[in-house]
This record gives sequence, C-alpha cells and structure tokens, in this order.
Amino acid sequence: MIESDGDGRVPAPIRPLVGLEAAMERFAALARLFAVHPSRLIRYATINGLPGFITIEDDLVQTTALHIGNERIVAIYVTRNPDKLQNVPDMTGRRN
Repeated sequence: MIESDGDGRVPAPIRPLVGLEAAMERFAALARLFAVHPSRLIRYATINGLPGFITIEDDLVQTTALHIGNERIVAIYVTRNPDKLQNVPDMTGRRN
C-alpha cells in the first residue's frame, strides 16, 4: 500500500494505492519522471517511528516512511502537505 498526503494543496494521489501491481505501476511512472526531474535526497530519518527519508521533489520537501513487516516493505507513507512539514528542514536548513 502507498498512502500519500498532499491535503489538496500539493500534487499527491488522493486514494491509497493497494497491491504490488499498483505500486509497481506508480514506481515505473515515477522512474520516468525522475529521469527528467531527479529528486534530491536530503537525509535518512525516522518518521513517525518508521525508517524513511526526506527528499525534495519538484521544489517541495517530502517525507517517505517505510512500514516493514516480515522483512518486507508492507506500506509506504508519503507526506507532501506543507502544513505537516513545517518543522522539517530542507537542505539549506530553512524550515518549510
């Protein structure tokens, strides 16, 4: 499952993506996009108690948290909502 939160303010899927096929289709589309507009890894982080990372995507700070179960990723939580990321510093150290 891939769940994202843009709160309607920034681009993000509205409904969770469920299942391996849906996730792989999304990642294939993202791979094509990143080939043209690469994301920038800021740092690895613990996000809401889960392992993850902070990136900049299209000039937006984003967090990605990985829910691990049975030694596999069972869910991915992406937050792009600027209101929820106000205290996450970007690469320059400025707050969003």
